[in-house]
Amino acid sequence: MNVVAHNIANSSTDGYSRQRPVIQTTSPIPLATLTQPSIPLMLGTGSQVTDVQRVRDLFLDIQYRQTSNRYSYFDTIYSNLHYIEQLFSEPGDSGIRSLYDSFLSAAEEIITDPTNVAAKREFISRAEELVTNIKDLYTRLQQLREDINQEIYQTTDDINSMVERLAQINEQIRISVAFGTTPNDLLDERDRILDELSQYANISYYETSDGQTILMFGDQVVLSGSVQTEIRAEQRPYAKGFFELFAGNSKITVSDGKLKALFDLRDGGIVKYMNYLDEFALSLTDKLNLIHREGFDSSGKITGLNLFNPIVSSYGNDDPALYRILGSRKISSGPLYYATGLSGYTSESQLQNLTFTSDGSLVLFDGSNSTNISISSGSNVSDLITQLSTTWLTLNTGQHSPDGVNSFYRLYFESSENLRNTLVIDENGGVLSKLGFSTKQLELLSFSDLSNVQSGSYTINFEETLSDGTKITETLNIAVDSSTTLNDIANQVNSQLSNVHALIVNDTLLIIPNGQMEFDPDRLSIVDDGGFFVQAGADYKTYTVLDPSETLENIAFSMTNFDATNGFDIIINNTKIHIDPTRDTLEDLVTKINSTNTGVTADLTPHSAFVLRAGESYGFDLMSFTIEGPQGLFEMLGLIDTNSDPVNFDADWSVSYTLISRNEDFDSVRNRLSLSEFLTVDKRQSYEPYFFVDQWNVSNALLLNAESLAVDIGKTLWNITWNATDFLPTGESNVEIVNLISSSRYETLLSDGKESFYEFMGGIVAELGVESESASKMKDNTELLRSEIDQARESVKGVSLDEEMTNMIQYQHAFNASARVITTIDEMIGRVIDKLGVVGR
Repeated sequence: MNVVAHNIANSSTDGYSRQRPVIQTTSPIPLATLTQPSIPLMLGTGSQVTDVQRVRDLFLDIQYRQTSNRYSYFDTIYSNLHYIEQLFSEPGDSGIRSLYDSFLSAAEEIITDPTNVAAKREFISRAEELVTNIKDLYTRLQQLREDINQEIYQTTDDINSMVERLAQINEQIRISVAFGTTPNDLLDERDRILDELSQYANISYYETSDGQTILMFGDQVVLSGSVQTEIRAEQRPYAKGFFELFAGNSKITVSDGKLKALFDLRDGGIVKYMNYLDEFALSLTDKLNLIHREGFDSSGKITGLNLFNPIVSSYGNDDPALYRILGSRKISSGPLYYATGLSGYTSESQLQNLTFTSDGSLVLFDGSNSTNISISSGSNVSDLITQLSTTWLTLNTGQHSPDGVNSFYRLYFESSENLRNTLVIDENGGVLSKLGFSTKQLELLSFSDLSNVQSGSYTINFEETLSDGTKITETLNIAVDSSTTLNDIANQVNSQLSNVHALIVNDTLLIIPNGQMEFDPDRLSIVDDGGFFVQAGADYKTYTVLDPSETLENIAFSMTNFDATNGFDIIINNTKIHIDPTRDTLEDLVTKINSTNTGVTADLTPHSAFVLRAGESYGFDLMSFTIEGPQGLFEMLGLIDTNSDPVNFDADWSVSYTLISRNEDFDSVRNRLSLSEFLTVDKRQSYEPYFFVDQWNVSNALLLNAESLAVDIGKTLWNITWNATDFLPTGESNVEIVNLISSSRYETLLSDGKESFYEFMGGIVAELGVESESASKMKDNTELLRSEIDQARESVKGVSLDEEMTNMIQYQHAFNASARVITTIDEMIGRVIDKLGVVGR
């Protein structure tokens, strides 16, 4: 009855396990009978309560504690990720993507009106707004890390208090067991504390023979009987006051529970998102700086300014991470002597036997003279090769290797003249395309009928803008009479003008701005007061012309042992990248490097200087890679100097060269890449972000004077060495620099070359959303599982008032029955004593 009363009194007590008395029969008394004295009878002596035990399922306890630490883990993860989602404010007007869009929208305003100073100021303000908001977000994430770190420290005190209480309970249990009693209430209190401890981390324990518990918290023993090993929170020596947990001299590693979630967030999840912001800031800063500093402002006077202050190593240059190298050579505006057409054929005969199905003609113009080449329907490529063999432009077949393994054949032009200063006109537009050559459309002023031109003298002014930006005016005096022919007009033009040429093609006279004006009609303005061209019915006609590309064959053709036939390989950490110089340009070289996803990304500046960057997966450090290739390639790119002559880029292409070797010292790399411009950053410390965002700022020069913003890419002057050194501004209407800044959003420079700036920011938000949703679902699932296990556990150990009432009635009836037996026996004994004694009186 006392046990029932105790159960009822504790029916609402947290952690209480219902108790039940263990009732056992007492030892019987043997009795001998008169008839069979050798066979004793066993006389029962009743029963007694031998113990009071708890009703508990230890397996359900283990399951509950395992699901409890899982639930606690996901609950902590979700609550913090939800807070980070609120910090990112996505989607929303104050989110990073919206700010980035506003920044680029401001660039679009400048493109619309490059003279608008207010638009430039808005662009700088939007850049500063983007930087300020990302820095604020970064600071809040760091503050969250510090708050979590403080929570870890405070949680340590709570855990030590619980373990200390367990030690006291263990000692009391040991004494109770020694006296032969079962300390049920102490055991309940111990289990309640173990339930609470399981929320913080994975725990394991076992009970000794004297009833005490040995407890492991994480992977370390913190309690052995009544002996406690206190958990200490010690600061890392390298991590700004962040704590690790120790038991004695051993570090505690937890694999579940609230503490595991706090460690994962502090050293993993939050750091990951801070690193994303670091990567965005570093990549955007370097990309836009390399674009901006190669441009001119609207006045054409200021150039070389950075858009943002560069993010650099702050701990010195003894052992930094080598994030980016920039070649010293701007590879542009050099001569073109080769153009590749059809390629990938298995034999020369396949190319040479290709047949033309219609008539056509080519006009070869070398800047002074022209040659007409007629192609008849039914003739083949071999016939055209023969026709061109005596001209300055020859058509050839030769080998090339697109993959570095197999050899194929191609069709190509080889010129003795710089193709930039020539025109190859495809009159009907079908020959060059048939041969697989790249073409473009060129509008030329043309006329073919002089019958309506009145006789007399005409003075025509040609206002010309040369390729170097020089503006000159040439005057043409034409005398016309009834016998004047197109040839006469052409001769007068060609004898009087130096930068404009007249060419007759199929009885049509073409006015061609020559190579000094890059054959660009927009560079030529004609003032014809006498109306000669109007009377002649002159109009602009579109012609198809050869468009030679700046292939590596053109750039490196004269270098030592350069062989375009076989191509060459670049090797990045055992990944082989084959380059076919007959078809590949610098842009193709960049694309092929980036498509392999090695962690090294390549890029070109607006004036075609070569750039290599390291991805975040490799700590933004190019020295994590081994990069090999032809010596001539790396010198051509302006990365190395092999002959102590920084302007002579003629290294041997047959020599294999290691540009960077993995894990070599920084000074060796710096000395080898003497021509390169380095950008070094701090290496990431363990469990820490890079802290690049802390350095991120808009250039002070632009904050003070927004009119210094570069807009004009300028004009690269022609050079024979493919080493451009002279650039001229082309005017405020040229907004190519701002165009490049705007279009940079689509360049895949982040995530080791897999994502663009726009995709990257969207990816951050998407990843955060998925992680938060996943944590929410796991939290709900584990909460449901924990609830079900807890209900099953309560069904075993919980107190049921109905059951206790039943027990009370049962025990009461048993008590009453026992009392009646005792009363009856008492009456029998009284009868014997009181009545039998008077017999025979």
